[in-house]
This record gives sequence, structure tokens and C-alpha cells, in this order.
Amino acid sequence: MEREPRQYWEGAHEKYSDAEWIHKPTMFAESVLEYFPSEGKVLDAGCGQGQDSRFFASKGYEVIGIDFASEGIARAIEKTSAELKDRVTFIQADLAESLPFPDAEFDVVHCHLAAHYFSSETTQQIMKEFARVLKRNGVLTLLLNSVHDSEYGNGERIEDDYFVVNGIKKRYFSADSLKRFTEDFETEILDESGETFKDRAVGNSNLVRFVGRKK
Repeated sequence: MEREPRQYWEGAHEKYSDAEWIHKPTMFAESVLEYFPSEGKVLDAGCGQGQDSRFFASKGYEVIGIDFASEGIARAIEKTSAELKDRVTFIQADLAESLPFPDAEFDVVHCHLAAHYFSSETTQQIMKEFARVLKRNGVLTLLLNSVHDSEYGNGERIEDDYFVVNGIKKRYFSADSLKRFTEDFETEILDESGETFKDRAVGNSNLVRFVGRKK
């Protein structure tokens, strides 16, 4: 049975709040920092509890973190130290809707495991919105579910590579399938070797990584 996504994620943030990995920057954020400009404005799209947002702010970037789960935003704000509050802002917003920002607002859009819950049409819209809010030559970083995941093919199939798994709609990408969603970007990294601390614990190390620059 399909669950209401917002309710699911409010509960997930409760569950994750005490996990050791939720308090440190993701492996992906640390690995892509070298592709960022030396300074600028970062959108952390699907920021969860804000660990990557705080990491980027600690490196001197101005950061806006967005997430559609109020529990994630509340915890992100709570965990942000006084010295970082001037450089990072958290806003509740849904990636499936138009982003509440003007054109060419950001130097970087970073999206860690947040853009793989949508239909093909909505995924295309999300990538167009990422391109819209990025400056020319702005950087897009994505980490996404992989077709090599053990969950792939389980549950009810909605469309190619898109299933209801454990009650939640999930899309699974390959390096090849991601290409059609990122046509507005010049590719710098596209592979299937991404990792997270959470997945490493269960031996999963083939998430899809993308780094590109807006054309």
C-alpha cells in the first residue's frame, strides 16, 4: 500500500535523528566540494536535517537548504550553530513544485538522494528548475538511487525504473538513463560509484553520481 510521502518523511526524520551519520557531512558532499567555485551561493535541494548545508556554510558559502518535510527543517535549524546562522537558511519547499527563487540565483545546486522519488515528467521539471535557478556555468551535483540497488524491480511498477517500494514511490537510475534528464548541463562526473555512510554499512556502493555545469 502506498504511503503519503510527507507523513513517511516526517517519521523517517524522527528515526534518523539519533543516527551517527546524520551529524556529519555526507560522503558525496565532501567529494564534490572541489568542483564548487571558491565562493558563492549554494542551494541544498532536499537538505533533510541540514548536515550538507552546514558543511558548505562552514566552508564560507552562503547556503539555502530546502526540504518538504517540516520535521527535517525543524531539526536542521535546531542543529545549526550560532556561528553558522548568518550563512545558512532553511526553508520548507517541495522539489515537485516550482522553486521559490528567481532565475540565476545560485552558483551551485546540490541534491543528495532527493530527486529520485518522481515520475519521469516531474523529474524533467525538477531538472529544468535546477537549471533555471543556476547561473550560467553553475554547478549541479546529484546523488541518486541506482538500478543496481537490491530493491530495484520490487513492488508495483509505475513506469520504467519507477516503482512503489515499501509504500514509497522510488525511481532508480543508471549512468546512461540519467543523461536524458541532464541535457542542460555539461557533464564532469557521471558514474555509478557513489556511496553513503548508511548504505556502506549494508554493502551498497553503486549510487549514481553526477556533476555538471549549466550550459
